[in-house]
Order: sequence, then structure tokens, then C-alpha cells
Amino acid sequence: MKSVAFDWDDKLFQNRNKAYGAYFLRKRYVRHTLQALIIAVSGIVIGVAVPFIKSYIEAKLEALRKKEKKQVITELMEPPPIDKKNEPPPPPIDQPPPPPQRAQIKFVPPKVVKEEEAKREETIATIDTLMKIDPGTKDVQGDPNAIPDIGEIEGKGTQPVEVVEKQEEPEPDPNAFVAVEKEPVPTNIDDIKKRIGYPPLAKEAGIQGKVIVRVLVGKTGKYEKHVVLKSPHKLLTEAVEKELPNLEFTPGIQAGRPIKVWVTIPFDFQLR
Repeated sequence: MKSVAFDWDDKLFQNRNKAYGAYFLRKRYVRHTLQALIIAVSGIVIGVAVPFIKSYIEAKLEALRKKEKKQVITELMEPPPIDKKNEPPPPPIDQPPPPPQRAQIKFVPPKVVKEEEAKREETIATIDTLMKIDPGTKDVQGDPNAIPDIGEIEGKGTQPVEVVEKQEEPEPDPNAFVAVEKEPVPTNIDDIKKRIGYPPLAKEAGIQGKVIVRVLVGKTGKYEKHVVLKSPHKLLTEAVEKELPNLEFTPGIQAGRPIKVWVTIPFDFQLR
């Protein structure tokens, strides 16, 4: 008698639509679960085994490389026999030059000679001896009618006299850096800024910014000339340039002497 295995899925879907999909999924559930378990276990095993396999392969490759490296031994020819009888003498060894001689003091033992042959010892004059010597500080009256002898003087005095003009010191470059001990400092900058104020037209137009000028200060601390480096508007520049000649400075010092030097001065115009 043939035995028939009891199937819960067939019993559950006896009076239901087996073509809907649920019956198929339940029938394949065990197979799918087993496949997923096998894949997961295989992935874990591969992830753990890969580093070991890699290390093993690298060790094998390193061992193969060492075996491939062969030592090459070069055999040299035997040296010829040395015949000492016919052998030429070795070349002389270059001796290093002797060290330079230094000046030395030779101590000579004293020699006994006659008193007449002995050199007279030099002594330092005492104060009493110097007091007896006339140093020559007496006033001597000369002859007022005597004519000094200055030699022969020739010439008619018709040649023009050359006047050597004093060369002016060259003006320093405004863009060159000059190292000084003391920089020129403006002494009346606050008064100049009060005189400049804020030009009314520039204030009404909302013009603001910085006017940066570079001033050449003379040896006496006086203003000589200037160069405008930056300006937001002509109105502000004209207001600053009008008062620049009234600036006074302490002179710049270099090597203990006053010199001409350029200094940079900003004038800030901000509307508040």
C-alpha cells in the first residue's frame, strides 16, 4: 500500500485559489530560506578567509622571488708571480710639506763683557728731571715790520675765477625703501585735519573714503612736495592738497644726521 505524505499547504489551500501567488510562496519558503542562509554563510566565510589567503599568496610569491635571485660569483684570474729581483723600486711617497714656522723668542743667556763695551741702559725720565727742562712756552715778541717770505708771486689777475657750485643732494625715490633711525613725525597733524574738515559738496554727495598721500620731508622737517597715492574723489584730494604745505615734521634721522625722506599719511573721510 502506497503511503501519502500529509501536506499542510495543500490542506490550507484546498478550497482557495492556488494561482494567486500565496500558495507558491509558501511552497518555496523553505527552499528560499535555505538558499539565503547558504549565501550569508558563504559571504562570511569568504570575507574572513580572504585576508589569510592574501597573506599566504604574498608569502609564497616572496619565497619565489628569493629563489629567483641568484648570486653571481665572478672568478678573478690569479695574479702574476712577483719577481722581486726585476721589480722596479716603488715610487717615493709624497711627504707632506713641513708646517709653517712660527716666530719664536729665543732666550739667550747673559754674556759677561767689559764695562766699556756694555750698552748704556735707557731709563725713563723722572718728574724732577722734567721740571728742570724748559718746555718752550715763553712769549717771544716778533718784529712787526718784518715781511714774510712767501716766494715769488706771478700772474696778472686777469683770469676768471671758477665758482664751484654746491651740488644739491639727490631727491630720494618715493617708491624706494629707506631705513632710518627715526621716522619723521607730523607735529601739527590734528590742526591740519581740523582745517581740512569735510568738504560740503563731498558731504552732500555722500562721497567718503581715504586720501593717502606720500610727503617728502626735508632735513629741517619742512614740507617739500607730495604725491597722491589713493583718493576716492577729486573734491577730497583738493581739500587735502590745499593744507599739505602747512604740515610740519620732526626731521628723519639716519646715522645721526637729518636726511630727506618720504612718509605716507592717510586722511580718512567717513560720514557718520
